Formats: sequence, structure tokens, C-alpha cells
Amino acid sequence: MDNSGTSLSNREALHILYREIETVLHQFRQSQKRRNSKSWIKDSLHHSSHKTTINWISLCFLIWSAISLILAYIIGDYSNIYLLEAMMILLFTTLSISLELYDNYLRHKEMSKGVEHILEILKEEAESVQWKEENFPSLFMPTSPCITLQWTFRDGKLINLPYSLLVKDDIILVRPGQISPGYCECLEKNSDQPLLHAKEVYAPHIKDGNMISTPKIRKPLKGAKYKLLETPYLGNLRIMLEQALDRPSTHLTHQQHILLVEMVQRIILPIAIIVFYALSALKYLHLKFDNDVALFLLYPTNGILPLLPMIFPLVWNLANYIGLARLHAIFFASKIVQGQESFSLEEEGDHTIVEHIHFKYKWVSIIRNFFAILRGDPEILARSANILHVLGSVTALCCVDKKGVLSWPNPTAEKVFFLHNKDDSPSSSLINVGDLDSDSAGGTPSKRTFASPHSSGTVEVLDVTHNHHDPAKLHFDDPRWNKHLSSLKPLGLSILLNTCNPSTEKQYSNFCSHITCEAQNSENLVPVSNRRCLCELAKIIGFVEEAQKIFNLEQKLCSFRHLQPETVRRDNKYARSLQMANSKLKVPFPHMFAVVIRELSTGAMQLLSEGTADILLDSCIDYWDGKDLCPLTLSDRKRIQDFYQRASLTSYCTAFSYRPLNRTPAPALASAYLELPSDCKHLYLCQRSPTPIHINRGVLEPNTGVPLPVFHSTDSLLYGCEFEAEEIDADGCFQMQCNQVFIGMISMQYQALTDMVHLIEQLERACIRFVHFSKENELRSRVFSEKMGLESGWNCHISLLSDRNSNLENSRAMSFSAPSAINVDQVTVRFDTEVKNQHSSDQSTVNESRDGQQDTSVFFGSHNTSHDWQSMSCLTDSTDQSAPINFDMSNRAQLPRGIDKIRPHIELIDNVPLLVSLFTDCTPSATREMLHIMQDYGEIVCIVGSAANCDNTGIFMQADASVAVEPLYPQVCQKRLVYVPYDGISPITLARNLNSLACSFCIGREDPINLYHLVMESRHFVTSIWNTVQFWVCCCATVTGVQVACSISLVPSPLTTGQVLWLISIVIPFLSASLIALPVDAEVMKRPLGKNNLAFSWNIMFFIFWCYGLKFLPTILTILVTFWGILTSHCQHLCEMRNCTCLFQHTPIIGDVEKTIGWVDQDWTLNSARLLMLLLIVTHFVAISVGFVHRGHLTIQKIPLSNRLWVVTITVFLILQVLYTALCYHIHSNQEIEFNLPSWIMYFGIFSPFIVLVINELVKYQEIGVNTRFQKRARLDFGTKLGMNSPF
Repeated sequence: MDNSGTSLSNREALHILYREIETVLHQFRQSQKRRNSKSWIKDSLHHSSHKTTINWISLCFLIWSAISLILAYIIGDYSNIYLLEAMMILLFTTLSISLELYDNYLRHKEMSKGVEHILEILKEEAESVQWKEENFPSLFMPTSPCITLQWTFRDGKLINLPYSLLVKDDIILVRPGQISPGYCECLEKNSDQPLLHAKEVYAPHIKDGNMISTPKIRKPLKGAKYKLLETPYLGNLRIMLEQALDRPSTHLTHQQHILLVEMVQRIILPIAIIVFYALSALKYLHLKFDNDVALFLLYPTNGILPLLPMIFPLVWNLANYIGLARLHAIFFASKIVQGQESFSLEEEGDHTIVEHIHFKYKWVSIIRNFFAILRGDPEILARSANILHVLGSVTALCCVDKKGVLSWPNPTAEKVFFLHNKDDSPSSSLINVGDLDSDSAGGTPSKRTFASPHSSGTVEVLDVTHNHHDPAKLHFDDPRWNKHLSSLKPLGLSILLNTCNPSTEKQYSNFCSHITCEAQNSENLVPVSNRRCLCELAKIIGFVEEAQKIFNLEQKLCSFRHLQPETVRRDNKYARSLQMANSKLKVPFPHMFAVVIRELSTGAMQLLSEGTADILLDSCIDYWDGKDLCPLTLSDRKRIQDFYQRASLTSYCTAFSYRPLNRTPAPALASAYLELPSDCKHLYLCQRSPTPIHINRGVLEPNTGVPLPVFHSTDSLLYGCEFEAEEIDADGCFQMQCNQVFIGMISMQYQALTDMVHLIEQLERACIRFVHFSKENELRSRVFSEKMGLESGWNCHISLLSDRNSNLENSRAMSFSAPSAINVDQVTVRFDTEVKNQHSSDQSTVNESRDGQQDTSVFFGSHNTSHDWQSMSCLTDSTDQSAPINFDMSNRAQLPRGIDKIRPHIELIDNVPLLVSLFTDCTPSATREMLHIMQDYGEIVCIVGSAANCDNTGIFMQADASVAVEPLYPQVCQKRLVYVPYDGISPITLARNLNSLACSFCIGREDPINLYHLVMESRHFVTSIWNTVQFWVCCCATVTGVQVACSISLVPSPLTTGQVLWLISIVIPFLSASLIALPVDAEVMKRPLGKNNLAFSWNIMFFIFWCYGLKFLPTILTILVTFWGILTSHCQHLCEMRNCTCLFQHTPIIGDVEKTIGWVDQDWTLNSARLLMLLLIVTHFVAISVGFVHRGHLTIQKIPLSNRLWVVTITVFLILQVLYTALCYHIHSNQEIEFNLPSWIMYFGIFSPFIVLVINELVKYQEIGVNTRFQKRARLDFGTKLGMNSPF
């Protein structure tokens, strides 16, 4: 097709796309300025914001602390050190608040910067684009719901363009039955649909409808040229820009907010302030302490400083940047891990541990990623969706696309069905297909036989298995399959000459579009594109590619027919066996695609047909049994129809037939389709020929190595006759397709990718629920979920299709993808009487059917006519239990049906909808709403979806984080590439970049997906940093607690302001941060994590006080006792030397007239005691940190030396602190009278860290027990789906 006069070039289109995106970005920024241009400041400082670690309240207290030190320097007689300390507080505060403001500013601008990056790519590519037609996906590539493409004219050629590259003024070719990609106008003046809106179906008017009584020649519906009036991608772009900040806060930030803000700043900090100032007032007013500056300025400042986030925001943000940089480095390094190397399983008792893989990455890449995150480079989505936090606490990993993401892009042959005469050959792999009476009393299957007594043929079904790592490689399960080679050869030749013939691609694609449009007005039919590549099967059978060369394709014929609604909706026992009595069953649209081939050496012609078994079986009167032609009996037809109907419910099933020709179809028939009446029994009956004699079989016994014999029609007994005139009318075309020979059937199924099966298994062990949002119906979805290893029992799935949605609209959405659509329109709750009545009614019907089963005519009704051989396009009454499905479709758990019923069910009944792993009949809007419900109830959701699906943008934005996967593209034939790779940015790559703007990772499906190990790395980091935060906060609270205890005991503060700053800005941050460096332990995946529904509660507070209070309270008591003992001993020695008394045994009162009460800050005693207290606190913190290295194990079980950074840190700090104490003690030793340190204090101080370590281990033992019980409970809750209405 040439449209070079009006179509855009690729260069022009990219320029238009650049301008359109730039305009949308400018409009968004203008709207942001009008609404609230400084909202990032609010997010940084508001006291309820989860996006910050410092708020205006803590900022005010930090400023007041600095002012207090400045006032103490001005008012009191203090050295310049206090002024320096005030400057340090202001400096750290400024750095922290600046980093928070900067981080939130980048978060608000992150998506805009990503769009700017895309604009740079577009601008560069628009100047040098040299895309050719072969760089785009094939025009006739099988349609996939995971890939949105549109036939578009570019550079005068028709190409299959990715959705996101469509631009305004593009000329597109909209095929019949296709959904419009955007608002467009038709270029044809007399079009029935001059304008198409986005998501509107193009359905040209069909004359005469389907009310015909004789075969009619139909002119194929042609695609119409439309001109796009908008750029479709802009709608998705606006969604990404406007909803970039709407994602919920992560579980880790939520925990951090509860701990630091709701507990520390709203409870502990006010209590500490009240205690300090109340005791200071008591000392000053009643006890007449003279040092008012220290009482009201220094001591309260020293007490509240540890509780304020002065340096925590710096460490928190930088640690997260490093963790995210490392995760991205691991992500890119994991791509080199291939196949089985990406996972390793080890059995350990009842648990399976997945070994951690040490991916080879360079520190340079981590440093490069760190600075990229710090700068806010758009390549890494670090702030609006923190993939590190999400994967580290994810509870549900959801996938919204199947084909090319969860499964191989092409279905592979799974079963081969054919008939042969009864003999003594062994039974097939599906021996009970021929059993037509498997119902016995009480529902117990009776003994099955291999062949029906009313049948002259025996069913043979060969199972085919594909290679898990290469779906193109197949093999028969039966090692003796080649004994059926004579039956399989016609199938192989039909595959080569019809199914995988490149010359038929265009015609078949147009035919699929036509029947899609034909099926738009029927609620009972769904169009099926069930012709897929079977080259490998033909190769196994023994054919080589050169076999095609001895034949010439003469003609292509297409036929179809509608079905009467009463035929499709007729009740049958098979539907009742699925517990779907009130169902509406959709069946594949009956169609047949045939080719006329000529053998070059002899000139003989044959007709090779494939299609749905109903219409094709009606055209057949015989079947090939591998040796001879045999007439098809009614029993044979029932077996064939039974297998087809069962297989078509869960897979793609194609039937094949053949007949010799002695007449040539007219060339005009190639551009027309034959429509048959809905009821055409009498037409086939009139064309039946007498029972054929044994003749030369031609294609039935192909021998491609030697010239084939002459073929003769089974409806003509003439030998060696000349070819008759061409058939040019509908009746002649219909006659040509009658009296065919049935060859066999092939069922194909999408096979789950091996790495996804392993991923689901691994996630299950880690208590991470894998949730599949399937676009297909319940039955097909459950069959595939079993292949993936998901649970598919009685309580495993929920349909999101609301009862109010029309089946017609739903069928349109799955035109090319679903061989069959089953939607169960049944109420979710029935009264007991209704259930009993229904059960008795069903049982009586079953008994009646079983009684009548002895006569095979029951399938066609009670009154038999001469047309009983005619097959029906409905499910048969066979109850064969060996079909590819065997599910109880009843909703015995009374789960909700429809997205509008989910919330009421959870609120009023039970939470089972949050526990299932499969949602069916999903639409993009229903999927978004379900994700919203899951998040409202605490689930942390990560979405995996196709980067080529235009409907995924809103779903990506709804999730906590998203991973885009470039799917594997389906192939027309495995011998031909979908598209030729482009040296540079290909259109596929550019479209992927546009669609994955909102995604944290973008993965090519051909690369290994090591999501499990990314989850392991993330969970380890989240667990480690949360452990760090807990240790940090507890240490800071301990520093405050020590000062509160001393203040209550009326002793001076045991720490100076400088010592407090040393602890909270150097010792505690470095000691805490070193805990993050623990090597990754695979056992972290065995510990379930909580949901994101945490809220402050006193129960949590009591647990924290019990668990962490017992760990740090001994330190507070040790410091208090030691400090009190030193002051008491020295006060007594001082009063022996001077005329003074001791108040409360530890506070000297010096002087008779002008009494001085209390220790002076310059006293040697007080300075020496504070030095020893600082050393003791640091030593205790080191001892306590031993138990925080491995939180899940006792120290004797796992020695903490594996954390080398922690070992280096504690060694350095202990050495520095000892040297500092000794040096300061030596400096001040000559300035004051020295007093000996009591020996009990010395021993108590030396052994106290070991005592604290033992106490911590005892508390830790109890804590491990509590956590173990919690994990067992969480694992039990994870695996339990029994709700209020459970039948068990």
C-alpha cells in the first residue's frame, strides 16, 4: 500500500511528538505554579508529612537549643566552646533541612525531569532516524493484548507502529473490528463512521446481517484510512505527570514516621522537656542552686538534643541513596546471569533456602549511581517511587500481562488428536477421550473403555511437550509415537502448506479482521486467531522445509458462519458438570481457511483446510486412519466435537482436513469470503457422495522425496479425468469444500516461562503473594495459573467482571486473544432451599442423560432426523473427565463477583479477597481499583507489566512501585524474525522508554529476571536500616534517659554539651550505620514482613518499652549509680578537707555566709566523672550493638565478626575514647586536688558492659521467641484462605 503523498515521515513524526510532549510538559508546569508551586516545602516541613525526617517542630527546638548555648555564652561565664557548639548545631541543622528540601524538590520534579530526558532522546533521534520497514514488527504478527500496535503509513509505507509513537496527523489504517487508538477522522467521505473516538470499535456496516438460507459470497470488509486528530500517548503522559506524587508512602518511611514523630517527638520529647524544666525550677527555687544558667539553658538543651533529628536526616537520606545505587548496580549485573544460574535451591529440613548470588559489580558503578541519584538524574526513579523500599517490604507482587511476560509469546502444540481403526495397538496418552458414559450413580465414574461400541474408529491423542528453555523444540511424550507416522504425515504437510505458508499470512490476517467484525453483534461468539506456528511439529513428523517447493499455492478460500443463539445457549450436561448452570457460554466463531495447492510434477490439486472443528467437521464425510479412508459415524463426530469443545475452553484448537480437487476455484474467490447459513444441515446433506472406494490417497500418504501419484476426488469416481471448469459462484465454492477427509486436530497452549515458575515458588516461600490479574475468563485463567504453580482450588480466584457489565463489551476486548470466553452470571449468595432444589434438579437431569446415553443420538435431541450427522457449535454432553480441564467452577466460598463487591465483602464478611492469587476478567480500571483496595488494607504492591501495553500506565501509577517488562513478541512463524534489530535506538526501544517513564526498572524479557534476588537484597537493606534506626533512637533515648535520671536524682548532668554532641553526631551515627554493612543473608527471606497499615498504639509502646527498655535500662542505671558513687565519694573527701557539708551526700555546700550549692562545671571532680561516664556510655553502646548485628540469632549462634565494618568501627571508637579519656585526665590532673576512685566503682564500671551484654542476650532470646511466634502466625495467615463462608 502506498500513501506517500499524505503520510508523515518518521522524522516529521518524531518532531511532532517532541513538540506535543514539550507542550504538555509546559502546560503541566504552568498548572503546578498556579495551584501550589511551593508544595515541596510543605512536604519537607509539615509535622504530619511522611516524606521528611525533620519538621518545623523539631526545627524550632534545634534552633532553640543553639540559641540557649549562645545565651549561656553571653550571660554566663563560659568559654567560647559553647559558641562553637551552637554553630555546630546550626550547621548540622542547616545541612539536614537543606537536604530534605532538596530531596523533596527533586521528588516533585522527578517525573518532569524524566520527560525532559525523553525529549532529549527524541530530539537527537529525530535528526538521525533511519528506521526502515523491517525495523518495525511484522504487519501480520499475531495480535497480543500485551502489545499495542497500530498499522500506520510512514514514509509512504504501511508499518506496524508502537502505540506511543503515534502522533497527530498520522494516517492510520483501522481494520474491521479494531479498537481506535485515539480520536481520528475518516479520509473517506462516505464512511459509516466518519469519526472514531479513543477505544471505539471500528465496525463497518454488514449488509444482510446473518439471516441467510443459502451460501453467500461476501465482500471482505476492508480497513479504512483515518487521520489522527490527537497524539494518543499524551493521555498516558498526563497521567504520569499528574499522579507522580500520589503513590503511598513506603512501609519503611511509615515506620520511621511513627517512631520518630509520633513516639519520640510527640510523647518522649514533651515529657523530657517538662521534666527538665520542672526539676530545674525545683532546684533553683527550693534548693537554692546557684547555677541558673546551667539549670535553665544548658541541662535542658543537653537533655533534648539527642531526641532531635539534627544529623539523622543526613544519614538516613545518604544511606538510602547508597542502598538504591547498589540495588541498581546489582540489577544491571544480574543481567549477565543466565538460565539456571539465576537461582539455586537447597533443602533444609522443612524449608527451602534460596542461596544468595554474589553478583559481580564494580564499586565504580555504585559511586556513579550514587551521584546520579544525588543529582536527581532521570535515569533512576529514586524518590517518587522508591523501588528499594517497596521490594524490601513487598507483600504482593502482581502481574497484569501474560503473553510474552509470564508465558512464551506463542502457544505450542500440546496434544495431537486423530482417529484410526480399532486394532490391538496400545492405548494413547488420553485413553478415556472416547468414553461417553463416565457418569455413574452417586457421581462415581464407571469403568472407562478405549473405544465406544457405536464407533468404527478409535481416538488417539498424543501428548507433546516443549523444551522449557526453547519453546520451538518439541517432542512426543510417547516414545513409540512413530508407529502413528502414517496418520501424522498429512498433518505435517498441511502445516507446511497452509499454517506456516508465508503466502497465506496477508489473506488470513484480513480474514481474521472480517470475522472479528462479524462477531461484534453476537454475545455468543468470540473471534479466534488460533493459527500459530507449528513448523517444529512438522519437522518432528519428518518434513523438511524443502518439501514446500514441490507444491504451488493456487488459491485461498475463506468460509464462516454465524450460530443461532438458541443453539449456543442450549443447556447441556457438560456445563452443569462445571457447576455453571446459569452460565453464558461463548464459543469460537466458526470459520475455515483453506488453500488450493498444485503438485508441480503431476499438476494434481488438493484442498487443505484448517479452522474450527464445528464447521470443518461438517464439511467432512470420511477420516484418514493412517491406512485408508473410513466414513465418519455419528460416534466419531461426537468424539471429535467433544475433544474440540473441551480443548477450546482452555487452549487453541485447530482442526485439519483435506480433499482432492478436479475443479479450479475462480481467482475472484480469493478476494471474497463465503458465508454459510447458521443452519446448513440440508446443504451438506445434498452434497454427500456415496461411500468412497479405496483410491490413491496422495496427500494422505505423502512422499516428498518422489513424485506423488495423481489425486482423485472422493466425490467423483472418475479416474484420469480432465479438470473441470472454474467454480465462480457461492454454490460451486461451497460444493468444493464439501466431502472432505478429516485428518486430525492440534490443541495449542501458552506455556509458562520457567523463570516465572521458579520466581512464584520462591516468593511463596518468602510469604510474598504473587497475584495475576488476568484479562481472560475464569476457566482459562485457572488453567494457566496451574501451569505457573499458583493455587487453583475452590477458593483461589475472583472475577472482577461486574454483573452489570455486558458480555458483548467484554467479548470485544478479547477479540484476537481468547479462544473462548466464559462468564458466569450467577448470584453470589443463594438460600439453602434454592441450593437443594437446584441440586435435585441437576441430579435428575444427570440421571436422565445417563439413561439416554446408550443412544448416541441424545447429543442431537430426542427426535432424530436424517441430519443427525451434522455437528453442532456447542458443548457436547460427554462427561469425559480426562479433558484438559477438571475444575470445580462453583463459588462455594461465596466470594464476591465484580470489583464493586470487593470492598463491601471485606468490610462486612472476611478478607479472603485480599488472599487470593488470581483475579480474572480484569480491565485496566478494575485492576487499578483492586490495587487501590489492596493498598487501603495495608498491602505493599509491586506491579510487573508489559512496557508495550498502552493500558498499563494507570496501573503502573497506582502501584507502590512498578517494573516494566519488554515482552517477547509473538511470531507468525519461528523461521522468521518479528523485526530486524536496529543499530541505535529502535522504534521498539523508544516506545519502551516512553511507556516506562513511571517504572523503576525496565527489563527486556529476553534477559534473566532476577526479581527474587532483588527482593532479597532490598529486604536485607530494609531490615538492616530499620535495625539501624532502632539502635540509633534507643541510644539517643538512653542519652536523654541518663540525664533525666540524674536530674531526678538531683545530681548534675553527667555529660557536657560537647560530649552530647560527640555522641549524637559521631559515635551513635557511625556505630548505627555500620550495622547496615552486614552481608546479605538468604534467611532474611524466611521472615515474613508486616503490612503497611501500622498505626500508633499503646500496645506497641509497651512492647518497645519492654523489649528495648530492658536492653538499655541497665546502661542508664549503671551510669546513674557510677556517677552518683563518684560524686558521693569525692564530696565526702572534699568536706573532710574544707569546711563544707554534703547535700544528699553528693552535692557540696561551700561557705558559711555566702553559700555555694552544687558542683561547678570547672571542678576536677565533675570533669573527671563526666569523662568516665562518656567512656562508660560508649563502651555500653558497643556492648549493646553486639546483639544488633544479627537480630535473629544469639551471639553464641552467630558471631558478629562477619560485619567487618562494624568490627572496625567499634575498634576505632573504643581506642579513640580510651585515648581521649586518658589524655584529658592527664591534662586536668594537676589543676585540682585529686581523689581516689572507689574500687567498687572501678570494678562495677569494668564488668558492667559484660553484664549488659548478658542481659541483652537474655532479652534477645525472649525477643526471638516473640518474633518466631509472629512469623509463624504471619505464615499461617498467608497460607490460609478460609473465610466466613468457607464450606469446610
